[in-house]
Amino acid sequence: MKRKTWKSVLYCCTAMTVTLGTNLLFTPTVSAEPPELKVSQETTIPLFDQVPESTALFPETLLKWSPQSDPDAPFNLSKVPLVTRVQGKKTNADQSTEAKVLSIAIVNRHTKGTPSQGGTDKAVYNFTNWQYIDTLVAWAGSSGEGVIVPPSGDVTDSAHRNGVPVVGTVFFPPEAYGGKSEWVTQFVQKDQQGRFPMADKLIEMSTVYGFDGWFINQETNVDAQTATAMKEFMSYLQTHKPKNQQVIWYDSMLPNGKVDWQGALNEQNQGYFQDGEKRVSDKLFIDFRWQGLAESREKAMQLGRDPYDLFAGIDVQANGVNSRRKPSSILGKNGQPLVSLGLYCPDWTLRDGGHYNIDRYWENEKLLWINPQGDPRSVASSSNEWQGVSRYYVEKTPVTSLPFLTNFNVGNGDAFYQNGSKVKEGTFNNRSIQDVLPTYRWVIDNGEGNQLEAAISYEDAFNGGSSIKLSGAMTAGTSSFIKLYASQVKVDAADTATVVTKGANEAALVLELKGKEQPLTIQGDQQALANGWVQTTYSLKPANYQTVTAVGLNLKNTESGPATIYLGQLKIGNEKTTPVSAVSQVTFSGKTVVDDLTESIRMKWDSKGENTASYRIYREVAGQLQFEGETANQAYTLLNQTRSTESASYHVVPVDHYGREDQTKGASAVYTFEALKKPEIAINASRTLIAPGETLTLSATVSKSTETVNWEVLGATPQTASGKEVSLSFDQAGVYTVKATAVNTSGETEVIKENYLHVYDPSTGIKIENLSTLPTTTATQGSGYTNNSESYRFALDGNVKTKWCDNSSDQPWMIADLGAVKTIAGFELFHAGAGGESPEWNTRDYDISVSSDGNNWTTVVQHRGNTENSSRDAIGLVEARYVKLSLEKAEQNGKTARIYDWQIIGVDQTGIIK
Repeated sequence: MKRKTWKSVLYCCTAMTVTLGTNLLFTPTVSAEPPELKVSQETTIPLFDQVPESTALFPETLLKWSPQSDPDAPFNLSKVPLVTRVQGKKTNADQSTEAKVLSIAIVNRHTKGTPSQGGTDKAVYNFTNWQYIDTLVAWAGSSGEGVIVPPSGDVTDSAHRNGVPVVGTVFFPPEAYGGKSEWVTQFVQKDQQGRFPMADKLIEMSTVYGFDGWFINQETNVDAQTATAMKEFMSYLQTHKPKNQQVIWYDSMLPNGKVDWQGALNEQNQGYFQDGEKRVSDKLFIDFRWQGLAESREKAMQLGRDPYDLFAGIDVQANGVNSRRKPSSILGKNGQPLVSLGLYCPDWTLRDGGHYNIDRYWENEKLLWINPQGDPRSVASSSNEWQGVSRYYVEKTPVTSLPFLTNFNVGNGDAFYQNGSKVKEGTFNNRSIQDVLPTYRWVIDNGEGNQLEAAISYEDAFNGGSSIKLSGAMTAGTSSFIKLYASQVKVDAADTATVVTKGANEAALVLELKGKEQPLTIQGDQQALANGWVQTTYSLKPANYQTVTAVGLNLKNTESGPATIYLGQLKIGNEKTTPVSAVSQVTFSGKTVVDDLTESIRMKWDSKGENTASYRIYREVAGQLQFEGETANQAYTLLNQTRSTESASYHVVPVDHYGREDQTKGASAVYTFEALKKPEIAINASRTLIAPGETLTLSATVSKSTETVNWEVLGATPQTASGKEVSLSFDQAGVYTVKATAVNTSGETEVIKENYLHVYDPSTGIKIENLSTLPTTTATQGSGYTNNSESYRFALDGNVKTKWCDNSSDQPWMIADLGAVKTIAGFELFHAGAGGESPEWNTRDYDISVSSDGNNWTTVVQHRGNTENSSRDAIGLVEARYVKLSLEKAEQNGKTARIYDWQIIGVDQTGIIK
């Protein structure tokens, strides 16, 4: 999608993988066949280099994709059906009941490398304001990582649970960002039977994975023949897709194949929306440059289409609520939207606006979707301010059937709780089990003297990782009302409701009933639960055979003063006996060895899934079941399982829609860890060239199972020591050898670095300096650079405010010419984080080689797994003129080189090495 500013063409530091920017310039390496799987020597379980990842493909690889040949496919499925939802009552007079909202959000940080089912990072885009959007586009794509990107299964799960369809992205970028016309040509090719194989593959993938269609963003210039084929392709896709799926077109390409954004629905682009009686796309996203929308609305009606199938784009990626255009910008003279609203990159709340700070994220979510007042009833924001989406778009709710259960779990947290007790420590994200959050954020009516305000809280939870926290002053006996959910459910006398709270002396259930002016308030019976939680149970007999249209609570305390109240669970329905399907055939389909004590385990199982909401996975430890994870899928990856014994028993237990486990319907299997081997060890020194009396540090990188490291450096003080890191010094000049031995229960491994440390005589006048900044040092060779302001020389200028940036190579490299042979003792690299960019762009794997003639190279550094903003590598002294830096993996997940400074530490002379 074309950005309004092209700054990202010139400065790769401003771009994200899935936006139009630097990472889009890679030439992809296309693999025609799935990689051959390695198999564990101890078991028959396949070995994988990483945990399952969400899918990202190119046209050629899409054609070869199948769920049978893709080992990650089972983990990318969504098993959650798209639930029915309805509109709630208008919370303010400005809300439209016809216009819709399309969110085009970067739901994952990267196009490629996204774990299929979450992980240990809390800072994810766990969107919860589903009540305001009608379709989610999981926006992604880059010319280096994949241009055909389905949504990850966890996003589809959470969207479907909230009644929102979610679509994947087909993104053909502009040529300036690596777009290739041959990709478009391949994509729209017909076979001999007149079918479009790529369209059939898109339908297969969306059907297998369980999502709801595709957003097609074609911004590569092609010829008229290809443009015509694209229109035929879309018509074919429209005809052959399941009825519950949709095709969305971005206002970009014209019938002649030229990319020319119209910012309107007009005669130039209408054929990609409607062709006579033929529906080509279900929705059209109008480019951001629109000036007036009345003509587009009129054109849609002339074509016999609902004008609310048009979505006027507002780009909030860079500026969020400070964007020039506001929700009010698309209103007509009657104060109602002329067309629907399309938000591009509302994930600004986490990314550019939040910088992955979760507290800022929730505050930004309030500002973007609701308003500064945090109350959708408010209409206080002026036309010069961002009014919030709630101002003009009515809330929708998936609470349309019973049972209804929510734990107010947003899908991430600092720990995981079950029934009020903490069962798993550590940050996590798992959007697959996100609950339906309140429809109204927040509608609170405080009684006189009460000042309760609501927020999502990770401080405590009943089930999952979060709860709703209400805090503020309260007056004894005075109630505060919080309206939680819009609904449309008919209840009968046998139905009950329960609310789990902490910190409230009284919680009364408040129901709005269809056709009734006054809400019904029901008092309940309290029961103490673990850790201060209290369950209140209500009989819904007073609402017998009536339709509940809204659900809220009246909260009271018996004493005046500051109050903190947590809402942990709400459950409505008659807890009938609803037997779940049994789990069977638990198997382990793969493993990733993290280290010699830690493995991530791929699991699968069979179940008909009847009456089953999710599955919980437990590990048996000392006869007790230890919670490890939960999923709505029938495949799951257990992350970072630690070996305590040679094997472990894992149990899969089904959970019904009331949140009840049935252990009798579960199944288990025994997993065998890799056999423990002798430890691995690599050693490094803080410096390898020092003067007598100076102190250096020796450090060992060892296997996790290592119990101790023993050092021996004859001539040093001390000569022997133990520990992963030791400090020592020398009294005499000379060359010294280092020996280190790592020990674990399986044995020991010894490493020796001969003549590794050089202690020089100060009287020789040796001067250790940064050879990179000497006038004789130049850099003119390498894989490439983005522009003259980010060329190789900026890696050697000693300034961490400038950089070398290469976004055009799979494995970037550069060569420093020292001008003559010099003595080199080590290196220090300053990566993206050192320049103020995201640490996710720090170089992960790199090699450094040296040469005297520029032709014959010797590798002196192989650095793997770096995450730091700066990294240091000391080496045994070498003499060389040329130094080559090769980035084997230029980012944690991507391929763009960002080196802010490269110090080559040594001496501007030779003859030191004896």
